[in-house]
Amino acid sequence: MNFFYVKQFPVLPPSAYTPADLAFIVPRVLELTYTAWDMKPFADDVWNEAIRLGETECFEALRAVVGPHPPTPSPKAWGEGIPCPPFRWDEDRRAVLRAELDAYYARLYGLTRKQLRYILDPADLTERELENILDPWEEVEDPLDPAGYARRVAASTFPGETFRVLKEKEMRQFGEYRTRRLVLEAWERLAHR
Repeated sequence: MNFFYVKQFPVLPPSAYTPADLAFIVPRVLELTYTAWDMKPFADDVWNEAIRLGETECFEALRAVVGPHPPTPSPKAWGEGIPCPPFRWDEDRRAVLRAELDAYYARLYGLTRKQLRYILDPADLTERELENILDPWEEVEDPLDPAGYARRVAASTFPGETFRVLKEKEMRQFGEYRTRRLVLEAWERLAHR
């Protein structure tokens, strides 16, 4: 791989992130990744970098997530760095954190709710909504209404699916496309921040 390819990747540059963005993203990423003692050096680096850069907003957000963190027995002295043990693996909590990050990044990339709905499940959009995916206009007032979603999916003539395997797995496991619901709920919470 060379820089010709790297420069074409749809990745936001570090300069695109504000302190508020980092305060939202970093604690969630840390909680998702720091789940075992062998990740402590990474967690220490994140903690120390927030302090070193003087990212007060980010550091306070990190302290907020570390503060109520339940203690677990330490296999070794904590040493310098993050003042807590690894986060416990909790599938439901992890699903919410991933959904919050998905919704946040959708906003950072400038997507509308309709475009996010399209990415999660193209069958969620009505024929009129699909006519111009770039127009933020939505025919659907409440995309979280399960009955409305089921009607739109049943009526859809869209030829493809985005996350078919994930959707089918979650339909079997939870009786709903849980990721879609969690991401759209997180989108709504972000709209009211």
